[in-house]
Amino acid sequence: LPSVSIPKAVIAALGMLTDGKVHVGVAKNSDSIFTGLSGIELHKVSGPHPSGNVGTLINKIDPINKGETVYTVAAQDLVIIGELLLTGKFNAERVVALAGSSVENPRYFTTKIGATLDTFIYKNGIEKGANHRVISGNVLSGKQVGESGVLDYYSNVVTVIPEGDDYELFGWNKPVFDKISPSRALTFSWLNPKKKYDLDTNTNGEHRAFVVTGNYEEVFPLDIYPMQILKACMYKDLDEMEALGMYEVAPEDFAVTEFICVSKQPHQKIIREGLDLMLKEIG
Repeated sequence: LPSVSIPKAVIAALGMLTDGKVHVGVAKNSDSIFTGLSGIELHKVSGPHPSGNVGTLINKIDPINKGETVYTVAAQDLVIIGELLLTGKFNAERVVALAGSSVENPRYFTTKIGATLDTFIYKNGIEKGANHRVISGNVLSGKQVGESGVLDYYSNVVTVIPEGDDYELFGWNKPVFDKISPSRALTFSWLNPKKKYDLDTNTNGEHRAFVVTGNYEEVFPLDIYPMQILKACMYKDLDEMEALGMYEVAPEDFAVTEFICVSKQPHQKIIREGLDLMLKEIG
């Protein structure tokens, strides 16, 4: 199939399925096949994560209001839709990145949606049964599936990182120079901001009540109060959730705040349950 015919067919189809605009986000310096196509609004995206999150794009381009619905489609799914429209065949191929600090040689694989992960992770120096965690998706918001798990439909990356089940005596009560932290208390990673770290799954702390630090606002991409909206979700105040901008958030928007959380609260789970509650009560 000519490469240009697929995006044209998809854009035409998406335009028929919605009364709203079709927004397409691409890397700022990329030579995109969508450049010059009619029927879309093309947006050039740059900057570190989470600049490419769909939640961030929606918030910056056309924020969601009550009663509105926004549908999002990943780039590889556009190909599936386009081929289905042009040929009548469903193409289940998926190009997947294998990455993570346990992977000796990060690379791409062409596989099938729903493929078992052990068909390709062992081909990259990962020892079977070794002490690592296999994630379908990225390390911040992916799903732990294990070596015999399958590739989630919405995942285009498989991450393998060390399992953090080793603990240090008084590790929380001594100055350390080999760990990363958003805080300057006891951890001196801020002295070497360009240093790379081999992170594992250790939480380095325990679950506790929210501690007001101001760190969430430093990494949160939206013009929303993350601490307040998380608390509103926890005590299920629908009016407050609505007033704080609950319509505009998705769980993955809180992946970085969850990563740096000193209280070890499951931010993404809290937001997911809050959204489910709103859908049930408000619709």
